[in-house]
Amino acid sequence: MFLKPNEYKIENDGIWISRKALERERDRYREIANEHQQDTKADIDTALYYGYHGKADSLIEILKMFNKEIFY
Repeated sequence: MFLKPNEYKIENDGIWISRKALERERDRYREIANEHQQDTKADIDTALYYGYHGKADSLIEILKMFNKEIFY
């Protein structure tokens, strides 16, 4: 992830990252995954597709927390 200094903060044992930055990175990972999906004949492109797709999925799960009223 490429975060600007005003997009994140580290405090004690936690990290704060802005929603805007998470959404931007999610979109970037999706775009990169889609670029590698085009050439599924190459094993490395397939691996990169699933790798970046997985990163995007992880960010989607974090972003879903913004819609929940209670955090566990």
